[in-house]
Amino acid sequence: MAKNYRNIIFGITLMGGTGMLIGLVLHSYVLMGLAGGFGIIIGWLVGWLGGWRFLSIICLGVVLGAALGYTTGDRDVVIMAAGSGAAIAGFLGAQLERFLK
Repeated sequence: MAKNYRNIIFGITLMGGTGMLIGLVLHSYVLMGLAGGFGIIIGWLVGWLGGWRFLSIICLGVVLGAALGYTTGDRDVVIMAAGSGAAIAGFLGAQLERFLK
């Protein structure tokens, strides 16, 4: 039970924080609250299902995508590249989870 609780806290923190940062980048407190709320719900669900490895892979994809986007020097490209990296890493993470189970 304690391990599942840590997964839930990790998911809520990661996804809720990401949602709030999306609202911050868009300069909207309303979107910050909405995206943060949806992030908390999704993070709770993924954490409850035990997807810490899946979330960690997505974090790695965000960092790699943002690093590649940073080389262009354009802030909008960094945001798009980070999102694309997360999406691709999410797909690969889902396949990896299926393979490991």
